[in-house]
Amino acid sequence: MLSDNKANYNFDYFHPNKNTNIPIETKQQWNPYMNNEGSVMALAGKDFVIAAADKRLSSGYSIISRNASKLYRLTDTAILASSGMYADIVALRKYLKARIEIYKTTNKKEPSLFSVAQLLSVALYQRRFFPYYAFNVLCGQSEDGEFLCYSYDAVGSFEKFPYGCQGSGMQLIAPVFDKIYDKNPNINLNDAKNLMLEIMNGVAQRDIYTGDAVELMILKADGEFLIEEQQLRHD
Repeated sequence: MLSDNKANYNFDYFHPNKNTNIPIETKQQWNPYMNNEGSVMALAGKDFVIAAADKRLSSGYSIISRNASKLYRLTDTAILASSGMYADIVALRKYLKARIEIYKTTNKKEPSLFSVAQLLSVALYQRRFFPYYAFNVLCGQSEDGEFLCYSYDAVGSFEKFPYGCQGSGMQLIAPVFDKIYDKNPNINLNDAKNLMLEIMNGVAQRDIYTGDAVELMILKADGEFLIEEQQLRHD
């Protein structure tokens, strides 16, 4: 039988507008991460791969550097493009380079592109509880001569694709790649280079975190490696 007596609960103490004499101390929470923004991308063709990135580092509405490279050549056949927190990007590069040097000393050869891709995935995943704040695109030439790109999230998940992009301009770059590559999957080197320069110029006009200069790293099927740079807007 149910009782007609109603419990007398008082929720006034928990009311957010109740006037209490307890002082409320507000503190600025410490954040170990800073996103230095910027845009990176890569495109693989039949006999080449191109990685491109702007050279601006930002913090909020301030420009920290106008000459910071977001591209790094890990091996003769692998190029890493990274956006995010630049300190973590540099730390990740140093770790990967050290592991690659150990591999070369032990096996008397350079690791393949897929081995580097797997190494990067494991390096990111093992730091999953305090991740590298770096968003990466790895590109290069595989052992069978195919040119590939691998796109990563912050904890090591990755996928193979003919192109990839990361950073503050990613939402602007990806639709252009989707459209152009669907129309012309056999794009040649000159057209691909002009396309990436045009995309980066367009992103720089619309994204305040992308600008100053664009750096290109080009790897060809004959092993030739080129580094080029062109200016973007400086405002």
